[in-house]
Amino acid sequence: MDYMKSFGSLSLGSRLKRLSDRLVQDVIQLYQSQGIDLNPSFFPLLNLLQQQGAMTVTQAAEKLGVSHPAISKIAGKMQQEGWLSKTADPEDERRQLLALTTQSEALREQITPLWQAIEDHLDRLMAAQQYPLLASLSEFEQRLTDQGFYTPVLQQLARRHDSEQVVIQGWDERFREAFKALNLTWLERYFEGELTQRDRQALDNPEGYYLARGGYIWFARHQADNRIIGCVALARHDDGQYEIAKMGVDEAWQTVGVGRRLLLTALDKARELGALEVFLETSSKLERALQLYRHLGFRVMPHPHGASYYDRADLYMRLSL
Repeated sequence: MDYMKSFGSLSLGSRLKRLSDRLVQDVIQLYQSQGIDLNPSFFPLLNLLQQQGAMTVTQAAEKLGVSHPAISKIAGKMQQEGWLSKTADPEDERRQLLALTTQSEALREQITPLWQAIEDHLDRLMAAQQYPLLASLSEFEQRLTDQGFYTPVLQQLARRHDSEQVVIQGWDERFREAFKALNLTWLERYFEGELTQRDRQALDNPEGYYLARGGYIWFARHQADNRIIGCVALARHDDGQYEIAKMGVDEAWQTVGVGRRLLLTALDKARELGALEVFLETSSKLERALQLYRHLGFRVMPHPHGASYYDRADLYMRLSL
């Protein structure tokens, strides 16, 4: 068993490093088989200079998306081994240009067929995958650039500590608009604001749609500023069944347990009411919510009516209490 895989996203960096080490080791052996003595770590800068021509360390760092010190270090090693030279920029003598040497130019004819063979094989491997690896990697890198890593993790730790100030409470008419706003937010984000007639009835008149029919609504309220950061409804149907509905959590408070506390509150009430099972209808797009539902024991089952009233709901889930 590959235990690294079982660690999930926490092992992302380690798995990428492991994959990189394996590829680099194979490339070293391929270079040696062709009589080429080249450090694989030189490839990005070597290839960039072959394609773009001479440039400064700063320019190379920007084009490759790595730090200035990293490029400076690689350039120093390449210069020592005779692969590149540093010359004064004719437009600004205070700057130095990195340029390939005749040694590098001579290498091009020998190494280009090998690079092409490597590229062809990797392309074949990736073409057989369900999801395009390079496109997925680019998308992940862009998300990481846009959203960051260090700061969001620290913020989440702070919110987790702050979540101790979050209380789950029942219906309060003062928070009617918050109930509507939280649900409109995820509808807009994932389903282009799709609103059915039932959505409008539930969000415009939650007292009549849920409470008057024997249902319940709970809010997650942050005590420090009295702000509503989450909500959930337990709907009672005419046949006596109970449904988990309209659960939404402010994006800034997701992953710190707010949704779980709301859902457990609704399930406890269902048990108190004597319900033997509850159901919900959801979408495969809502991956974070699906993970929570499955963790608490909900299982996907065939829809009893063949399909949901909601076009967006492609999953019907049940939980025995």
